[in-house]
Amino acid sequence: MLNIQRSIPIPRISLEKLINYMLTVGENPGIDCSTIKERGLDIGKGRGDITRFFQRIGIVEVYGDCNIRLTDAGNALYRALNRDVALSKMLFHLILYRELPHYRLLINTISEEGPVSITELHKLINQRMRELSPTAWLNEVAFKALIGLAVDLGVVEVVNGEVNIRYAASISECIRRAIAPIGNQKVLRLDDLSTCIKQLLGDIDIRQSLINNLDGCVEPIIAPGPSVLDPRISGY
Repeated sequence: MLNIQRSIPIPRISLEKLINYMLTVGENPGIDCSTIKERGLDIGKGRGDITRFFQRIGIVEVYGDCNIRLTDAGNALYRALNRDVALSKMLFHLILYRELPHYRLLINTISEEGPVSITELHKLINQRMRELSPTAWLNEVAFKALIGLAVDLGVVEVVNGEVNIRYAASISECIRRAIAPIGNQKVLRLDDLSTCIKQLLGDIDIRQSLINNLDGCVEPIIAPGPSVLDPRISGY
């Protein structure tokens, strides 16, 4: 059974503000909650809604007298933001999909049912939540916040009141399929990923972009199968 909370603090603000928050913390490790609020980067009482949301998905950690710093996942996203916005959006989508059952359920439901009206989508999600946990639900504010995030990330689109999946979600599915477990590690097979994305987007080779932008986010290893792009690297 998924661990779905009855209610979660999902700030209904733009992706741009979430990114500005992350960039500020990345540039100022240990910044305190009050300074974040003074700069207009958080809302709510106490730690603030954005801080609690990022804690929930493992982007930041709070320590001491409400000091904030990025986690390993947060630092990976921060580095991606400074290099390639499109890559950072894809990474943020993957983090949300992995860490937030509500977001994962949203994306899966749209993939299976779309195009679907916003009202019907909300009903379907809460129906599926009740099947997992009788007391769980996603209120309208949180639901619209998640839809807004998915739209800003380029994962879904809303046209004439109907929600449908966009290619970015299919790209994340390519990433999932291209991952192979090796012991306790997971290897991203670049050739498999490139082939899958070419089938979606046409004759686009993303391997060079990945190698250039993922440096520092993940550890390159030597994997079976020579790579035409770089004989030293065929997986991450």
